[in-house]
Amino acid sequence: MQSPITRDSSSIILEQMSREVVRRLMQQTNGHGPAPTIQRGDGALELQVPIGVSVRHVHLCPEHVQILFGEGYDLHIYNELYQKGYYAAKEQVMVVGRKRCIEKMRVLGPTRAYSQVELAQSDALVIGLKLPVATEGADPGTQPVTIVGPEGAISLSGGAGGGAFVARRHVHLSDVTAAELGVKHGDLLELRIDGARPATLHGVLVRVKAGWRTEVHLDTDEANACGVRNGQTATLVIRK
Repeated sequence: MQSPITRDSSSIILEQMSREVVRRLMQQTNGHGPAPTIQRGDGALELQVPIGVSVRHVHLCPEHVQILFGEGYDLHIYNELYQKGYYAAKEQVMVVGRKRCIEKMRVLGPTRAYSQVELAQSDALVIGLKLPVATEGADPGTQPVTIVGPEGAISLSGGAGGGAFVARRHVHLSDVTAAELGVKHGDLLELRIDGARPATLHGVLVRVKAGWRTEVHLDTDEANACGVRNGQTATLVIRK
């Protein structure tokens, strides 16, 4: 006959089970996956997500790296970003608007198919640019801008040629997480932010790529308005 499980042994078993659940979640997501979703009574799913506050920055294509920094030049890693393979480069450039310029703007890597400048609207107003909210630099409506490096300068034409814009708030999801949540690339979700300045942000664009870690990106204007700090968590709401 089995001996009864004592209170102490029951606690040990519960602890072992909890550790195993955490181990499996970490193994599946390399320690950076989303927390389990919670089904609410009104049919919505909720997911706790980290927020990355996106400071003004520049993305460059390989050709423009050569023009700005010299022939044969490669970007150098200054700091790894949350997403694997993405980094803040040591290199900085000057971005010139119609009225003023912003010096020492950070370049992010790796290089892309076209160059673009991402600013908060407050940054744009300072240098005399009126910018649209867009998903990427090649979207229609993105504005011309000049970038100056230590070895040369480039002028982006805007639109398909790459340009300056205010980045649309968005969430990065892996293909696995997107499937689990029942969402797809291009969907719009809600983000509930608690704290001293609670707010619900609508129109959070879903961006999906295999291997991506779950993270919401807000620019500095949005983060400051909601009292958000980099790395803070909020609640992504998926309404069914």
